[in-house]
Amino acid sequence: MSARNVLACAVLGLVGAISTANADVINSATVTIWDGATPGANAGSASQQGLPTATGLFGGPLPLILASSPLAAAINYNDTAGSNSIPGFFASDTPAATTPATCVGACLTNPLSTGNFQFATVFRFTFTQVAPATFTVTHDDGVSLFVAGTETNGCTIANCPGDLLPTSAAVPTTAEFHSVNIGPGTYDLWYAEVNGLPAVLEATSTPTVPGPIVGAGLPGLIAACGALIAFARRRRKLVA
Repeated sequence: MSARNVLACAVLGLVGAISTANADVINSATVTIWDGATPGANAGSASQQGLPTATGLFGGPLPLILASSPLAAAINYNDTAGSNSIPGFFASDTPAATTPATCVGACLTNPLSTGNFQFATVFRFTFTQVAPATFTVTHDDGVSLFVAGTETNGCTIANCPGDLLPTSAAVPTTAEFHSVNIGPGTYDLWYAEVNGLPAVLEATSTPTVPGPIVGAGLPGLIAACGALIAFARRRRKLVA
């Protein structure tokens, strides 16, 4: 292959790499919050899981402290040493999110979580995905993901119908990440903060339908380079 063709294929590869690496931070549309004291709980208790059944809405122990409220903000929270409060959690967003105006009273003053699983908070962030994508979430503590409105009260860490993530993602943890392919639609991302800070929740989506050149991934790139080489050879024969 001539130096020119090598360069062309290298450029093509770079374009492909760039096209498939564009992860966008997901923005929430609304947030709902439950929290409360959980005396006697441990890491396996229902109140400590990032599942809908941690909340009173689905028979769990945590009471509602913020009804579904508009929150147009990046799901990009990283609260490592803040005030250990719900407003402090929102302030840890990048860019900082404004605490909903309807967050008053206990919503403003309750701790986010405390050690030994004695106080827990669960958030439900609702967002809309407009195209097929790989959803990736980094979290500390547990999370779960549902098509909005499909949650049931039969969800446990052993078996959670409708959860698009592994049920192991819902348990208290240090920071880890999970990914799943999702289609267009509206989703509920549930997140639990338990056992003290840090509180980390970062969600991104990466398109799974890239442009025409890299639409077939690596095979498409190889085919495109092969076509370029074949064309160059035919051209040399014609000129000769």
